[in-house]
Order: sequence, then structure tokens, then C-alpha cells
Amino acid sequence: KVLEITLHDGLDPRTGRQLGPHTGDPARFATFEELFAAFEQQMRYFIDVKIRGNNVIERLYAAYMPAPFLSLLIDDCIATGRDYHDGGARYNTSYIQGVGLGTITDCLAALKTHVFEQGTLSMTEMLDILAADFAGHERERLLLVNKTPKFGNDDDAADRLMLRVFEAYFGAVDGRPNTRGGEYHIDLLPTTCHVYFGSVTG
Repeated sequence: KVLEITLHDGLDPRTGRQLGPHTGDPARFATFEELFAAFEQQMRYFIDVKIRGNNVIERLYAAYMPAPFLSLLIDDCIATGRDYHDGGARYNTSYIQGVGLGTITDCLAALKTHVFEQGTLSMTEMLDILAADFAGHERERLLLVNKTPKFGNDDDAADRLMLRVFEAYFGAVDGRPNTRGGEYHIDLLPTTCHVYFGSVTG
């Protein structure tokens, strides 16, 4: 979703709302580096939104949803006299779950390969094809499916992109403070999120 918003200069094409910052018209990006910088800026923006929201929720839990039984079982809550939700636990790590690492790798690989390296499609053509959900563009769909580096295939080009996305995500989250005296870290656990997220992503 973050890449989709990046490809529309911060606009969500599904709702028509400007959800992210303006990061530039992708049709004017001359290099993949410009696209990735815009993507990273959007990602950092939405992570900031997520952490602000998490911090509000953490304080609501601390104030209105104490967990006394859980606090009895978690190290240091009794010793500190503080509830589990209010920083009483010895470890107060918060996690932000990342999903879609394979999908974002494949999407960026398609753009990098076909728009910026081989020039088989212009960014404008790519955006038009995506807006049409590939209707009338079977040749291009097959090109993207069959002639693009893919995640999970021991392809160095795809793996380098995956690592780059991971490092950008990790760098935007890891070590930021939460409201319980701990830090934010990341995890990657897609489970069944693709069902819902696919319904709101072009």
C-alpha cells in the first residue's frame, strides 16, 4: 500500500484522499533511486503515524485497562508496583509488524527492471496498466510475471531489493521509545493479512 501511495504522490487512489506527503510525480523520476527515496519517505511518514497511534493506545491501556492477574505473573510488576500495561514488566518492548515483504520486493523489482533499467515500459504506461488492473494488457502482465526478478527464487537482484526494503523498515522503527520505558522493534509475520490488505490495495 505504501508503494501504491508513493506511485500517486501520496494520494490513495482507492479513496481519492491525500494520505501521505507529496513526494513527487513518479513519471518525472529519472532513476530508481528517486523512486526508492520517495517510497522510503512515505514509509517513514506512515510509521510515524503508527507510532503516534500506538502511544495513545498504550496510555489508554495503562489508564483504563489494567491487567492485575497478568501483572502477577510477569517479572518485576510486583517489585515496581506497576501494572503490566504501565511499564511494570522487566521487558517493555513494543513491536510493529511488517507484512508483504515478498510482494513489495516483486513490485519494486518490476519497476526497477522494466521502467528504469530496460525501459520496456515508461512509468506513465505502468501506471495506466495498473489503473486498468491489467485489463487489455495481457502481454505486459505476462512480461512482468515471467521476465522480472522475484522474491524467493534465489535471485540476487530481488534479494538485494528485499534487503534494502528490510533495512529501510528496520531503520525507521528499531530503537524508538515507547510510552512504557521500552523500545520499538520489528517483526515480520504476514499470516493472513494479505486477504484484507489485498482488498484495499490496487
